[in-house]
Amino acid sequence: MKVTLSGKQVDISDKLRRHVEEAVNTSVEKYFSAPISCSVSFSKEGEDFSTEILVHPAKNIVLRGTGAAADPYSAFDNANEHIATRLRRHKTKLSAHKSKVGLAELAYSAVLPLVEQNDEVDVNENAPLTIAETDANIPVCTVSEAVMYMDLGNECALMFRNSANNHISMVYRRKDGNIGWVEPKADK
Repeated sequence: MKVTLSGKQVDISDKLRRHVEEAVNTSVEKYFSAPISCSVSFSKEGEDFSTEILVHPAKNIVLRGTGAAADPYSAFDNANEHIATRLRRHKTKLSAHKSKVGLAELAYSAVLPLVEQNDEVDVNENAPLTIAETDANIPVCTVSEAVMYMDLGNECALMFRNSANNHISMVYRRKDGNIGWVEPKADK
């Protein structure tokens, strides 16, 4: 993981740099195996030192921790405790949502097979191809959780089983930036 240090009215010694890099790597890699980057900023405010840590542990996730103390080491340690707590909570939240994932067989039925006739493929040249890219699990969740999954995965749409009524639904990002929600009509 790339760790960037900066100081505003603070000289960052090699000893402080080593302390910061070791502590941040230990805290972040405890919860995320391949973190992307981290930025640590030191500043002096009156008699106290202030530290801000911005961690980018995974795609579309940025967490912030702050700390203040009379010396830069204590300020960093306070901020590092704060960021470790945030990382633990976020990882716990993601793990809790992953345990609700299921119903992969519904994704298989949504993929249209290519039909062969007499060893020749029947393809309409003007029609677009239906391509199955990957297997997908359809999570059982609320609409707000589905929007969170869509944002965390940086996807433009997400199919899910609505936990309120057990129907297959879909959320998607509209061209205007808002979120759309497709709920099927109930059979009469």
